[in-house]
Parts: sequence; structure tokens; C-alpha cells
Amino acid sequence: MAAEATHSAASTAVRLDAGRLLVDGRRFTVLGAELHNSSSSTEAAIRTSFARAVALGANTVLAPVAWDLFEPAEGAFDYRLLDAMLARARELDLRLIVLWFGSWKNGMSTYAPPWIKLDTSRFARAEVTGRGRIEHLTPFDDETRAADARAFAALMAHLREADPQRTTLMVQVENECGLLGDARDRSAAADAVWNRAVPSAVIDAVAAAPAMPVHREWAIRGRRTEGTWAEVFGESAESEEAFMACAYADYLDHVAAAGRAEHDVPLFVNAWLDVAHGADELAAQMSGGDAPGQYPSGGPVIRVAPLWRRLAPTIDFLAPDIYLGDFRAICDDFRAASDVLFIPEMRRSREGLAQMTLAIAELGAIGVSPFGIDSLAVDDPLWAHLADGYGQLRAAAESYARYPQSRSIGFVLDAEQPALEIELSGYRLRIDSAPGGASPASLYPVYGFVIEELPGQVLVAGRGFMLVFTRSDEHPTGILSADEISGADGRTVTRRLNGDEVFSGKFAIFPGLEAARDAPAQAISLAADMTGIVRYTFYRY
Repeated sequence: MAAEATHSAASTAVRLDAGRLLVDGRRFTVLGAELHNSSSSTEAAIRTSFARAVALGANTVLAPVAWDLFEPAEGAFDYRLLDAMLARARELDLRLIVLWFGSWKNGMSTYAPPWIKLDTSRFARAEVTGRGRIEHLTPFDDETRAADARAFAALMAHLREADPQRTTLMVQVENECGLLGDARDRSAAADAVWNRAVPSAVIDAVAAAPAMPVHREWAIRGRRTEGTWAEVFGESAESEEAFMACAYADYLDHVAAAGRAEHDVPLFVNAWLDVAHGADELAAQMSGGDAPGQYPSGGPVIRVAPLWRRLAPTIDFLAPDIYLGDFRAICDDFRAASDVLFIPEMRRSREGLAQMTLAIAELGAIGVSPFGIDSLAVDDPLWAHLADGYGQLRAAAESYARYPQSRSIGFVLDAEQPALEIELSGYRLRIDSAPGGASPASLYPVYGFVIEELPGQVLVAGRGFMLVFTRSDEHPTGILSADEISGADGRTVTRRLNGDEVFSGKFAIFPGLEAARDAPAQAISLAADMTGIVRYTFYRY
């Protein structure tokens, strides 16, 4: 069962505040599990996939509502799958984040209902150089936008009526929107907008954001305050990407506003990233390239984030889907862009688990969510690692809710940085993962967190490191108590540790998950079932 309190009684308030997600005024950390795209397409699939998420240890499921199944005939809405998702989430004490797969999913329009797909005269498509019309609804079509907005409003109105418990925390509007195959849409509808005067709000946003690539194009052309897109910004890939960003931002804000009028929950959009952050050859290949149109042009990436923030005010924040690249830089940029960091998709791997820990404990994320956990087999070694990690993050979430003013530090150690020191209120911590310490190099990445809940009281969790406490003034420090915390609920004390388990107060070992480790320079084995979560209190003697 999820660690958060059961939410089956009174209506709850869900809101964003100062970069945090609050539920009934209490800080909530999303330990999410995003399902595969088709895992909420039938009631049977919902039962199975939601159970897999809770078995792994997630407290929130991210699941799609597909437009083609939600509105199979125009104006006829089918709420059965959404109701099944809500009921299953409540049964398992899970929270839900709804992913609206409407006009776009991964830069394409395959989730549009048949009555949209078959009527190309009423619902226009985008066109790209060399291929002509593609299976992508153009964002320059008012008829399509109105249809999507009506469907999204119906979805949100149903959530208002069917979910008074606020099981649903947030809703994602579309999925990885943007144009693949060209830097901009070449359809007649798009050309008409391209040849109109650029809105003043767009020029103001570009002028105020010198880091945007299109700002340079604007400056080269004399910082014009009026004119067509080509006159003000030129015809580069950068200007065409900005053009598409404005179109998608305006379209999604229209859809989001229709939904917000029916039901007020946080709304966000997610980004298929470009490869600007620490990209290597593999990242470029996996993403499709490093130019607009190779990744979805106009999507909510950092290159055009100021345009999204200006033209889509109903969207509460932009969220990165992170699989490759410089993780910390991506997180820092997106948090700066929206004052909120949430990662709705990330790698389902040990490296991803280390990044989940870093995002929650160090980078201020309100939540994380590895993708496709429902296809992971229980006997896969990765299952044990992820379940263990969810347990440790659950303890962090409980600590944040109980001690909202606490200081949190996350870390990921590897061969390049095998150790670090942390200063707390009067205490110094050394965390060492070097061979001869706690973890052979083959077990990297080593990860964990330290939460200073109160002066002299810290919650420590992670795998593969040795921990040493000293007073900052070098006076002797003792462990007053060491309580091992259960990963099942993040609260329960499973054991009071002493003696061998704290090495007579000298240091502590947080062993790797694979097996108990012998202590350095001693023949004392550690229990193989240690949760890797301990709350320490110290005293001076």
C-alpha cells in the first residue's frame, strides 16, 4: 500500500506552492510509475498494470487517457476507462496523474479518434518539406483545436464529478508535442500565419530572453518591433522552431484553459528533449538528432521555454522526459524555467534509480517516474533494485511531510567522485564508496541522501557507502540512537541498531543490495535484509 494516508473520505486540496506539491497543506512527493502507452486501454489492463505499480512501491500511477477511446464518436464521451482508473487507484491507495493523449503523442497524431483522422478537409494536417502531408494535426487549425478543447473539458468535468477525493493529483496536457520531419509546418494554414505580423507578446518574450537562440536571430535583424516572422526573425531553423513553439503553446493553452474552467488541478506539459545538454553520439542517435524537426520542433524544450511560459499561462509548469544527457543541468534548467521540477518519464534502470534519488533529495523535484515499470518481471534483478529504491524514497517523502523545513542532500558517487563530505548543524559527514570502504567499483553508481530533520537528527538512506560522523569542531561525537526504518511504509522502526550494526559507534555501512558486505578491516558480516534507511540522533561527549 502507498505510504500516504488513505484518501477515500473528504475532498482534498491539491496545489503547487513555492515549487512544492501540497495535498491538504501537506507536502506530497510523487513516487511515480508511468505505465506503457496501452496499459490503460482496457479495464483488465488497468487492473494488472496498477497492481504492478503498487507492488513495486510507487505511490502514484501515470496513465494515459486516449482521445480515440474517450470520444469514439464526436460528442459521445466514454468515461468507463477513466472511472476504472479512479476506482483501481483508490482500491490500491494510489494517486493518479492523468496523461491526456489528445492531438499529439510523441510528435504524431495517432491517438486522434477515427472521425478526426478520416476528415482531412475539416481537420487539417501538417506538411513538411519533401514529404507533404504527414500524420500530424496542424496546430494552426481552429477546428481541431476546438474539438480537442471540448474533449479535454469533458474529461476535466468528469474528474470534478467522479473524483471528489482528488485521487487525481495533476493532468498532463498532450504528450511530447512538436513537429517531426521539419523545423516548421509548411501547410497553407501555417504559411498564412508565417506571413502575418508577429504578435507583440512574442517579440517582448524574445527581447526579454537573450539565452534563446531566436533572440540572436532577432538581434541580427535590428531588433525589429513589428513585421512578419521572416522580417523580424529570419528564416533559420531557430526562427522556425520559435514559430512552432508559439503555435503549440497557444493551442495547448486553449485546451488547458477549457479544462481548467471545469476543474482546477495542476496542469503540465512534457518535453521530448533536444540533445543540447551534455549530448554524446548515443544521445543524438536515440533522440533522432540535435536540430528542430529531428526532435519535435516547437515542443517545450528550454531553447523556447520563455515563449511557452508567456503564451501558455494556464500551463503550470514544463516537465522534461529525461533518458540521456546531463541530468543535473536538465533538471536545473527546467526548475528555473517553471519554478517546479517534475520528471514524468525517465530511465527504468539502476542509473535511473540513482537519478531519481538525486532529483528528489538534491534537486528539489516534486516527483519522479520511471517509464514502463508494468512490463518489468518480478524475478528480474532490476525489480529488487527499484523496489528497494522506492522504499528509500518513500522514507524521504515521509520525512519531508513531517519536517517541512528540513535540509536535504542527495548524492551519486562513481569512480570520478568516490567520496564527499557534508556539513550539517555542528556535525560533519563523510560518505565514502571507494574500494576498501563500502562498495567495489563494479557496483557504481552509489547513491543516497541525507535529510537533516532537526539539529542532531538525520535520516540517511542509500546503497553502497560507508558513513562517518564527526563534530565540526573535532570534539567526540556519539550515536545516541540509530533506528532502522521500514521501506514498506517509510515510517515504521524495524530495529534499534547498536553494537556490530553501528560498529560500536565508529561508523555505519549502507551495503549494496546484492549481498551483505564484510566491514572494512573486520570480519563482521552485516545482515542481508537491511533496508538501507536509518534515522540517527547524536550527542557530544
